[in-house]
Amino acid sequence: MLIYFGIALLGLLLLIVTLVVGELDDLLDFGADGDGVGPFNGKVLAASLTAFGSAGMLATYYDRSPVTGALIAAAAAIVVGALAWWLIGLFYKQQATTDFSVSWTRGRLAEVTTAIPEGGLGQVLYRDATGSRQLLARSREGDGIPAGQLVRIVDVVGSTVIVEPAGEAEQAGAAGSTPERGEAGARGQGAGS
Repeated sequence: MLIYFGIALLGLLLLIVTLVVGELDDLLDFGADGDGVGPFNGKVLAASLTAFGSAGMLATYYDRSPVTGALIAAAAAIVVGALAWWLIGLFYKQQATTDFSVSWTRGRLAEVTTAIPEGGLGQVLYRDATGSRQLLARSREGDGIPAGQLVRIVDVVGSTVIVEPAGEAEQAGAAGSTPERGEAGARGQGAGS
């Protein structure tokens, strides 16, 4: 019974450490699938160890044979470990992301915030559902574009966007509204992007 108690205590301590400190730089996370959690995740192992030790203690307390107690403990560890793996994977999938790539702005509308001089760099404000971003911008034709002008992002070179003035129809449609990812994306798709 003391061995099972030690295993349960070790599992509980490991669970507390992984909850407080984190996954210890993912040292235990072998075999992670695309969702970021594998069957050997620290929390999964901790839950399995705790279940193994607890079930083993209960089996010993109720006078089961050592072999039966070990089988009950192993079954509990597998069931609880699988349940913990599934639940932790479910939580990982629910996490939102704010990933952003400048290449996603191609074909979208933005507003010039710092005038783009002839042959020079300025800044545009790009807005989407995740927020707004100031991006370095250069005119496609090399012409100057004044601040406040609505532009379409036509290309991306490194972290700089290449822009051209938006058409009159786009300007009228966007007057008084902020281009969101869906609106600008729909216009970008229709423009032959």
